[in-house]
Amino acid sequence: MTATLASLMGSFAASRTARRRARNLRLGAQPAVSRGVSVNLWALLAFGAALVGAVVLALAARSLPAGGHAASSGSAALASLQPLLGGVTLRVPREPGIDIVQHGGAALVVASGMRLDAPVRIDLCTQLLDPQRPLVLPLRIGYPFAEAAALASAAGTPPRNVLLGMPGSAMPRVELRGDARQPLRLGWNAANGRAAWIGDAGTGVAQRGSRGEGMLGKQGWLVWKDGALRFTRRASNACPQAGELLLQRAVPGTAGIGLVQAFGHGLAPAPLQLAAGEYQVPAARPRGLEDALLFEQLQAHGLVHLGGNGLAELAPRDLAGWHAAAPDGRAPLPGWDKLPLDEEGRRLLDRLYYRADGAFVREQLRVFNSERRLLAWRVRPGSQRQWQASVGGVPVAQDEGLPVAAMRLFARLPEGWAPWRRVGAWDSGGHAPSALLALDASAPAELLLAGRVRRIEGASALTSSACDGRACREPDAVQRVRLTPLPGAQRILLEVEPLDLAQLVGSSDAAYRHVRVEQGRLVWHALPATESSLRPALAEVQLSGSKGEALWADGKASAAAQAAGLGPLLGVHREHASSVAGMLARVPGASHTARLSLDLRLQAAAQAALDCIALGEGKWDGKACVGARPVAQGRQAGLVLLDAGNGDVLAAAGGGVGKLDPNRWQEVRDFDRADPARSPLRLPAFQHDGGAERAPGSTFKVVTALGLETAARHDARLERLLQGQPLAEIDAMARESGYGFRIGAPSYPVDGKARVTNFREQLAGARAVEGRFGLAQAMTHSVNTWFAWSAELGDRSLGGQAQGGVPGVREIEPGAIDALRPVAGMARRLGFGAPLRLDGGLLPEDFRWSAWDALQASASMLDPIQTRHEVRQMAIGLRMQATPLQMALVAAAVGQGGLVMPRLLLELDGREAKVQPGAELGVRLDRIRAGMKGVVDRGTAASAFRGKEFDRLRHGLFGKTGTAPTGEDGMATVWFMGWLEPGSLPGQTRRLAFAAFVSQSSLTGGTHAAPVVAALLKSMQDQSPEQKGE
Repeated sequence: MTATLASLMGSFAASRTARRRARNLRLGAQPAVSRGVSVNLWALLAFGAALVGAVVLALAARSLPAGGHAASSGSAALASLQPLLGGVTLRVPREPGIDIVQHGGAALVVASGMRLDAPVRIDLCTQLLDPQRPLVLPLRIGYPFAEAAALASAAGTPPRNVLLGMPGSAMPRVELRGDARQPLRLGWNAANGRAAWIGDAGTGVAQRGSRGEGMLGKQGWLVWKDGALRFTRRASNACPQAGELLLQRAVPGTAGIGLVQAFGHGLAPAPLQLAAGEYQVPAARPRGLEDALLFEQLQAHGLVHLGGNGLAELAPRDLAGWHAAAPDGRAPLPGWDKLPLDEEGRRLLDRLYYRADGAFVREQLRVFNSERRLLAWRVRPGSQRQWQASVGGVPVAQDEGLPVAAMRLFARLPEGWAPWRRVGAWDSGGHAPSALLALDASAPAELLLAGRVRRIEGASALTSSACDGRACREPDAVQRVRLTPLPGAQRILLEVEPLDLAQLVGSSDAAYRHVRVEQGRLVWHALPATESSLRPALAEVQLSGSKGEALWADGKASAAAQAAGLGPLLGVHREHASSVAGMLARVPGASHTARLSLDLRLQAAAQAALDCIALGEGKWDGKACVGARPVAQGRQAGLVLLDAGNGDVLAAAGGGVGKLDPNRWQEVRDFDRADPARSPLRLPAFQHDGGAERAPGSTFKVVTALGLETAARHDARLERLLQGQPLAEIDAMARESGYGFRIGAPSYPVDGKARVTNFREQLAGARAVEGRFGLAQAMTHSVNTWFAWSAELGDRSLGGQAQGGVPGVREIEPGAIDALRPVAGMARRLGFGAPLRLDGGLLPEDFRWSAWDALQASASMLDPIQTRHEVRQMAIGLRMQATPLQMALVAAAVGQGGLVMPRLLLELDGREAKVQPGAELGVRLDRIRAGMKGVVDRGTAASAFRGKEFDRLRHGLFGKTGTAPTGEDGMATVWFMGWLEPGSLPGQTRRLAFAAFVSQSSLTGGTHAAPVVAALLKSMQDQSPEQKGE
């Protein structure tokens, strides 16, 4: 009830503030009037009763589903279709399906009960034969592999990217080609079916038929019976010549929800999500767009424009009076003295300065200008002195906080500083290129400064660069400045040149700003309906652990949960909508009670081990940490422990993302908006940022081994290799097939420029058992060269030969590549490529998931492959991103013999999650298990489990280490994953799977990640909670 009342009162306050601001904008300041007030007791009581009734009604309304929101917000969003479909009635059917509906010169794609799948990205530079002549080679989509390879062979050009469809699929065969500097030509062949194309480079009329051609500019749809592909072409820094192509399949989604996009002659407004029903597109521009109309009219008359200094410039308020004055009585008015002013211009000027819509336009331009230049500073907490700012000699207003986009100047949220202050009005100082900051010089001062210092008076300075984010072009764009007053100085003056935010604004801030710059001119954008308007008000949430431990109540995590590191997962603020509590608060209903799978005792132990050993490289004995060092710059770590039998997540620890202070929520939220992948709200156990520091390294060899076992069922040569052969026979097999592999060589190919090398150049032949070497030995000693070569042998896209093949093959339909590239196919079966939902099926079917929701783990991904060498890199766990949850599930699958479905939410409002049995792997596992047992007993993790205290649990422990280099400095991301058999700990009745990683490590998986798991398992052994019946 507390959260509900707080949120409701917040809504009342927000509404009151909005009304007050609107009144003030329209009426201006009013003189205060003193008057007597008489209070009628009965009227007061009646008002109180009405207020209570309103609260009750509001509380009841909060528990209703959000069904009406889609319709209301959809009606508002329809205004974007007015230029193409004004007055048209469009229908979103309740029945699933997709079609292109023609309305005169405009076409409407209507996808009912469908959603867009994750995009497949194509770097179009990989399709260019010659970067100097950017002609796109034929990109084939939906073809069977043999047909695509034959077409490429006949044309005499090796295929680059081939996106395969499933055998027997209804998807048309598509070919895309053309000049990368122009719209691309798209052709399709639907065989016995029919398809329709609509794109933004056409006339707005869909082209239909079993075969056909169309043009792709930036967006387009190819639609056929029960299916569709959405094409999006966009600019790319990695490929400025041609950009990149995104392909998304329309797949079954939520019933009753439709995706709608209109196309006209060279136009394609953004797609809309609408509930099933009929909608009337406004016949004329709605009054809600009067601000946009005024802005366009002002631009047309030259009364607003983008100045040479990058700021928006408005005609002066007294321009009409200036024109009316005699020429010899006019003051200089540079920049505006040549502008003619007719009667319509005078009327617009009057609206701009004396009407409500003009006030709103002026405010939006003020916000635009304040965020085009950035000069911001923050001081240490407790500092009582205030810096004063002036531009062009004129004191200027200061704003709090940073623009959202400016958060991208930082790799992580700065800590230990007071809130940001910044210059809020640059237009007050004319064209001054810099600003002055002034401070009383009574004592030393320290500040974090976003801007470039050009001059310092009254103090000596010690500066250091502090700009380390994605948007930093120069490290001194942000500086840490320590100032010591000079003897006799009364004031400290800093002349600072602001940063140009033109390169930043337009990304993160674009969704929240009306005025933007496009192609060198100001453009007004209508804002889409916000997320908050589309979801119901927040419900009250209570969370408990698997054994009933209180985790969340009254809008905050319990002290025990926070101490166990669960704040980012459960929630750090009432507005933390992606947290578990925030997600459940978005579910319709006044309140929700949920039970999670987390064991608070195990969670606390996992977090303590991770903090001490993974982050600090110390030693943890189950109670205290000894010898920990300061955390290495940029280091993160994560650990997952789960029940391999039912997929329950027992512990999910993470660290290195930064401290989270609820009192700094606005700054945390803005950083999350600007750079969500690096946000301190991310969960290292479940989520990754898509970068190289989440490659699983050699732990992925377990996936490779499963793929090889799949291929070996139909390949006798590969079966013999996995089982183990004499060293001479292995070399003979490689030599006869033309491969540059030698079992005694430290690298492969032995004479290649791009090669795979064994860790510390170990010689695989020295690891043979009784003169034979196979999968078990390669796994135990993590032999890179053997796995790289074996993956080549098992990859049918390479044709079974040492040269040639089609390594760039990919899939547009899930499963299309499985038979060709068994390692990638096995990765997909195990969960790679798709987000992992942890709600146990308890959330409503129409729940609106977002990318970073805590109950949805990031999809572990394999990078696209273009070359044979990249096939080898994939085999040893490079060029990919994984989460501890995903790798723990891989270990659980080998231990269980079948797929394991994870879950974190066990119970919601009295409904229990069901255990979802996974399919059997269907391959030999004994050789993989033997190799993983060897890792612990005598291989790469043996040192972490060598002590007598591990004698009992070592017998049931299986594992695999991983060390993935991340640069030339010797640093790596290190891993350990595996499982513990039942009975290995006192009272343990379930198989436990685990995975842990540490980034920015100078050690190995066996010496840095494995000790984290070892400490956790030893703690469990010492405490033996299950033996005590707790």
